[in-house]
Amino acid sequence: MEEIKFGTQLFYSNSYDFVRKKVVAAYKENWDSIWLPDHLSGIPGGAIDDFLCLWPMFGSFAELAKGKTFGSSVTDPHRLHPAVLAQMATTINHITGAKFILGIGAGEGMNLKSYNINYDHALGKMRESIELLKLFWKKGKRVTYNGKFFKTKKAVLLPKPIKEIPIWVAANGPKTIEMTAEIGNGWIPIGLFPEVYKTGKNKIIRIIKEKGRELSKFTFGGFFRIYINNDEEKINEQINMTKFSLVIQPRVIKELGLWKSQFDNIFYEATDYSYDEMSLLKIDREDIIKFDLKKLKLILDEIPDKIIRENVMIGTKEEILKKIKRFIDVGTQYFIFEIVNGASSKNSPFTYWDVSKIISDEIIPQFRQKSVPGF
Repeated sequence: MEEIKFGTQLFYSNSYDFVRKKVVAAYKENWDSIWLPDHLSGIPGGAIDDFLCLWPMFGSFAELAKGKTFGSSVTDPHRLHPAVLAQMATTINHITGAKFILGIGAGEGMNLKSYNINYDHALGKMRESIELLKLFWKKGKRVTYNGKFFKTKKAVLLPKPIKEIPIWVAANGPKTIEMTAEIGNGWIPIGLFPEVYKTGKNKIIRIIKEKGRELSKFTFGGFFRIYINNDEEKINEQINMTKFSLVIQPRVIKELGLWKSQFDNIFYEATDYSYDEMSLLKIDREDIIKFDLKKLKLILDEIPDKIIRENVMIGTKEEILKKIKRFIDVGTQYFIFEIVNGASSKNSPFTYWDVSKIISDEIIPQFRQKSVPGF
């Protein structure tokens, strides 16, 4: 069996000392990697809006957690020119001893719209950005690139990385998944259900083979928000929150076979978007505020709690073990967990710190064995 790896995403970065404390804890635990988000503001509907810049924090944290791999989850092609991003990634590559993974996605509206940052042609920009990143890292000098969105002429970017920097793409849509298979080094979709994940994985494998790429050099990862508790009431609260997040990812509802024809009009009336237009790239909190939640609830009420409970990383430790096994069975090799349990003592005995240690000491070791047990 392929070695299964686990990373921890340190999402809430409103206080340097707080995030630093999380890094120190993760360093002492069994996590393979530590990941930081690249946000200017919070996810629509969320409460967190204070974010420090990930790039200087990587430099600091690499000294605190030597030997750990670090990753960005995720940046985008809109806010930084590929040359600047390539230099930043190279710097972290050198500081960490080549233990850095560059996670990139097409972008999210909350980091772009209100700042008047142009995000047109997101997929084309991301493709060109990735191509140019790799060109800079491979050649180092006299880099000429004549793309539609980015152009360089005999540009220099030295030193080169110590070794190749893997680029993992946060791809959930069909076109982004195709691009990931064509030029990415890894796949980290956000919050997919096992069967939906399997469909995307099989598509990537097919394209990689068609393009003559080496499948063994590609990593099938996944980004998951995780909540562990034994309190049924608190678990149900998380299930309801997850349902709302699905409403702004209607394609997932459709792929699960839960979308009904009458939802088309309800969704459009509630959001001003058709289900196939909706994406995190297009909306920010100002859009969310305008959504008709009463109408969206008509869709939410049709999503069985059982579907969420059986597939999403919410529940008891025993349930989480079974869900990880299910994702491994459909091909997941690398789990990136964002722990959503609160950090304060009022959440005891399942605080952020408790859950991080539970995953480290009681879950991860079970998958370090040569074969995964049948839970």
